[in-house]
Amino acid sequence: MRTTRHSRPAGLLLIVAGASLALAGCTGGGGGGPTATVTRTVTPSNSASSSSSTTGSGTPGPSSTPTVTPSCGPSDGAAAAAGPIADLPLPAGLESARWDASNADTSVYDGCAALSAVTVSVVDGTASSPVAILLFHDGTYLGTATKEQYPFVPQVTRESAGAIRVEYRYPQGADSNADPSGRATATYTWDDAAGRVEMSGDVPPAR
Repeated sequence: MRTTRHSRPAGLLLIVAGASLALAGCTGGGGGGPTATVTRTVTPSNSASSSSSTTGSGTPGPSSTPTVTPSCGPSDGAAAAAGPIADLPLPAGLESARWDASNADTSVYDGCAALSAVTVSVVDGTASSPVAILLFHDGTYLGTATKEQYPFVPQVTRESAGAIRVEYRYPQGADSNADPSGRATATYTWDDAAGRVEMSGDVPPAR
């Protein structure tokens, strides 16, 4: 876990870049989520306080190389997800339900990770209730992993600091809701150069 610096050393330079969510390759997936603002702090190296150093003979030495460190969002996943969950629309036919923010799964959330996630279902939900996967970049909310919120709690795991793997479940044939046998796996990866999330793999088939 990285920690946020609360003081700025001399020579601190802030670079702000726009980041937006754009999910590609998703059958039934949604478009881009809200625009996120990514703040990076650039701190001069300890070897020099200016862009160049001076050797003992008075000859300028090589320029120092700045260290780029991404900022961190809230360390508490529940706090980071509270606002997005409150604003998250409910699936058609369940407008009278409520997302269960108090029981949201924040185990894959990391306020300093390039990509992390919080999973939430509805209050008093059943096995086949819809589940939303909220994605975050450096603790900043990007949007849901898919436009449609699929039923059955998926298995969400971290592949790396910038990649999340989701194994969706769905019923096949005569499967009961208690034990769906279908599986679809998708990987969501933060593309730093493009400033967005890329999706590969599959989601459950249309019902």
